[in-house]
Amino acid sequence: MTKSGKCMRRKESQKAMIEKTLAGEPMTIAGLARALSLSHDTIRNRINEMVVEGRPIRVADWMVLETTMVRVWGYGSGRDEPRPVRVRVEGVKRSGSESARFRQHGAVSPVRFRREGMDEWLFRIRELR
Repeated sequence: MTKSGKCMRRKESQKAMIEKTLAGEPMTIAGLARALSLSHDTIRNRINEMVVEGRPIRVADWMVLETTMVRVWGYGSGRDEPRPVRVRVEGVKRSGSESARFRQHGAVSPVRFRREGMDEWLFRIRELR
């Protein structure tokens, strides 16, 4: 049974937009979301559906960031790029004086936890247990 209707047409048009954008250049999900003005979750869901359907969408590359690795999606058939191996480099962590000096030169200070309305409610519930 094939689905039809407005929702299905919207999904297909979103998939077509993703394919067209990726044919131009490989992008991350965040980049696609910005370029197509769709949410990250919508892009992620459509890409997963396209992979299951066997469309020519693949992991073209990986962006290795400080704390995570992000897939760069591309258009075309072939094998996905293998996930890079995380290598731990010793000595990268700054010492206390270096990080303090780094913060003085315009870096954002760490965010402190602040209780808000919902947090107060949760803390009260936990105290009642």
